[in-house]
Amino acid sequence: MSVENNVFLKRERMPTPELWANAIAEHGFAMEMDSDFEVSDFEGFLPCKYKGEGAGFEYWAEATDLDQLVEEGLLSDEERAQLGDCDFLVTLVTRSDFRELATSMIAAAVLAELTGGLFAEGGEPPFVLGEDSVGWVKDLLPEIEREFE
Repeated sequence: MSVENNVFLKRERMPTPELWANAIAEHGFAMEMDSDFEVSDFEGFLPCKYKGEGAGFEYWAEATDLDQLVEEGLLSDEERAQLGDCDFLVTLVTRSDFRELATSMIAAAVLAELTGGLFAEGGEPPFVLGEDSVGWVKDLLPEIEREFE
């Protein structure tokens, strides 16, 4: 199992890692995210803890050209319109570990809320609006946690 979660946002709204990690805690999630990285330059595994256990996800971020994604058939015209003026894409990927999936989902939801971005679970639309994303993930977490080994 490999799951890709994407957050589309305006680059200027991307928070510092510290602000992002603090927002996760402020929402009451039992998750700690390493905040010692540069959001634009870092690519690789970002360690986290979920309920005291090791977890994390692969992270990368990049400028994105939504019109190009439409031309490549990766977005429909309707989906492009939903994304508006988003020009930055943050991708969080997990592989075969549900604890890591929980951290990826939480981090993506909180980032979408902080930035007013859109969260694409599994890397594909439909999008979850930033304002709805945290509640949406809180509803999903019990299902994900049932899969922990």
